[in-house]
Amino acid sequence: MSIEIRELDPALPRTITDLLPVHQASLAVDAPSYPRPTEGYLRLLTGPRPTQRRVFVAAYDAGTLIGYGAIGADVDANQDMFSGDLAVLPGRRADALVPLLDASKERARAHGAKRLVLAFAQAAPDYAPVFTAEGGRKVDIERRAQLDLKTVDREKYAAWAAPSEKNAHYRIRTWVGPTPEDLLPPLVLAAQAMRDAPTGDLEFDHPAPNVDRRRRIEQWFAAIGAHRHIIAAFTEDGTIAGLHGLFVVPGSPMAEISDTSVPAAFRGHGLGLRLKAAMTLRLLDSEPEIEVIGTWNNVDNAPMLRVNDALGFRTAEIWELWQFDL
Repeated sequence: MSIEIRELDPALPRTITDLLPVHQASLAVDAPSYPRPTEGYLRLLTGPRPTQRRVFVAAYDAGTLIGYGAIGADVDANQDMFSGDLAVLPGRRADALVPLLDASKERARAHGAKRLVLAFAQAAPDYAPVFTAEGGRKVDIERRAQLDLKTVDREKYAAWAAPSEKNAHYRIRTWVGPTPEDLLPPLVLAAQAMRDAPTGDLEFDHPAPNVDRRRRIEQWFAAIGAHRHIIAAFTEDGTIAGLHGLFVVPGSPMAEISDTSVPAAFRGHGLGLRLKAAMTLRLLDSEPEIEVIGTWNNVDNAPMLRVNDALGFRTAEIWELWQFDL
């Protein structure tokens, strides 16, 4: 047996097509609650983006693909870091994990990175021993939770989405991206509230406020056919006091939350719960094929975890992020 490592072109459509069976088989074992990924969903998660450099390495045994690494770096922030994950067929991890890790380190180093951060589901027993032996250290823990839309109590959600004494003075607006031009500046400003979200021991900087960056991301979502639903609460002067967004990939049964942000000056008004409840009701009506909503949060983000738990989100998996200094 001889493992061959090849670099794949992220821009070629067949790359995602080839990787999908390995991705599906890996998640089925490591994260069985995860809805079976579609090609469109994997393309959105790991394919080329206007704000990232992407690198794919793949492990082959006698011409058969048995695992891959998908890593990337933001072009505007954390330029010393490549991050991503390794997906290997469950029965081939002893053969392919180390070669893929070495190749990922090599490619990240070649692009000038000083660190490589990789994620895996805590339930997968194969990764931690290998990552420890290869010099990695755990730097963050994330909870992935899901809301089963069949369990949603519309009456209760409608009550949460209704104006309360603390937030009745905000004007609520919803739309599907791309965001109208006049709303981009306040949206970008409000999104900066996510800067204070915990990241464990991972050194992570959010990109600086940039309207053009947000515009390009939303245009890219639309170009690949994804629906980006956004809801925001506005003050009288047009400031966004809270926003919540999620995306839907046609053909996938899961909607994924992309951002929830309430600037410090507007916290304590119940906006997170109100916006999330209203968005869920909107999704039930506008995207009836969606079965679950998925969301990721740092395990130390107590305020967001409380809101999600109240809404009925339940833990699907715990994921660990490990850093390799290059």
